[in-house]
Amino acid sequence: MIRFKPLLIMSVVTIATFACLIMLGRWQWERYEMKSALADEPVPMMTIENYQPLPDGIQFVYGVRSDTREAGWRVFAPVQEGESTIFVDADFIASATGAGPPNADEVRVPASLRLGAPISGASIRPNPPSPFAGAPEPLRRLWFAIDLPAMGRNIGVDQVSEYYIAGAYVGTDGRATPNPFARAPGADDLPPARHMGYAITWYGLALVLIVIYFAYHVSVGRLSFAPPRPPEA
Repeated sequence: MIRFKPLLIMSVVTIATFACLIMLGRWQWERYEMKSALADEPVPMMTIENYQPLPDGIQFVYGVRSDTREAGWRVFAPVQEGESTIFVDADFIASATGAGPPNADEVRVPASLRLGAPISGASIRPNPPSPFAGAPEPLRRLWFAIDLPAMGRNIGVDQVSEYYIAGAYVGTDGRATPNPFARAPGADDLPPARHMGYAITWYGLALVLIVIYFAYHVSVGRLSFAPPRPPEA
């Protein structure tokens, strides 16, 4: 016969915590499924040839490269194509230890854009800036999330394309490397397997919580599995 006398406050706290852990586990599992699908989704590519660079409009967006894990500033150079302005993620400036952000007056438009070479890269429509992103510094042209309309207004341009081009990065040796930020919308640096690991962790904590809950009730005599007493003669 099972005899169970649950502790009220402990039971309420356990149920609430258990529900939160299950929700977190489900959220991470959904992120795992979504990113697994995005990994197989091709990123649209595009090329523009007739454009005019806007040398005084360079903006810097903070980011961490997925290939080298370097933190630094992505160089978003605007170009005029017809009546529209398109930002091109054309270069990356790594943050040196102890050094501040780049000075817009000292950074030139990448050579490939100055020479008028065709711009090819991934066409990416960024997600809206997260409310948890750092506050931008428009006067210094520094951004902690991609906000194309705001970046356009910062240089006095209203007609800004809703996408940007993630072009190849050209190193000091002249060699081009694929843009590590050229990912499908909704993707980020965290691989899908990491989310699966987080989901397993949350579900595991929920299981441990239930085990501790019932083990404690057993230890204080509020839960027992004693066999039924035989009827008295």
